[in-house]
Amino acid sequence: MYLNKIFVLLFLSITIAGCKDYYNETIEWVDNLERGLNIETVQRRQPNYIEIDWENPQVIENQKWYLIVKIKGNSDILNMSHYLVFVENKYQYRESRK
Repeated sequence: MYLNKIFVLLFLSITIAGCKDYYNETIEWVDNLERGLNIETVQRRQPNYIEIDWENPQVIENQKWYLIVKIKGNSDILNMSHYLVFVENKYQYRESRK
C-alpha cells in the first residue's frame, strides 16, 4: 500500500511538472522588451513557448497589433488576449484585452 502511494505521488509530480504554464514568463518577456526595437529583433527574441501571428496584424490608425495566439501550457481562466503593438515597425507596448 505504501509503495502504491509513492508511485501515485511520483506520477502526479511528473505530470504537474510537465505541464508548465508559461503565461507569467510570456507577460514578463513582453513587458521587458525595449521600446523602439524593430520587428525583426523582436521576432528573433521570441521564446519558443509562445506563438505570435506575425502575418495578420490588426491595423489601428498608424499601429499594428500582433496577437499572441498561443502560450504553452496556458490555463488563463479569464481568456485574455495579448498584443504586441508596433508603430512604423518599432515596438511600443503590450496591450491586453478580455
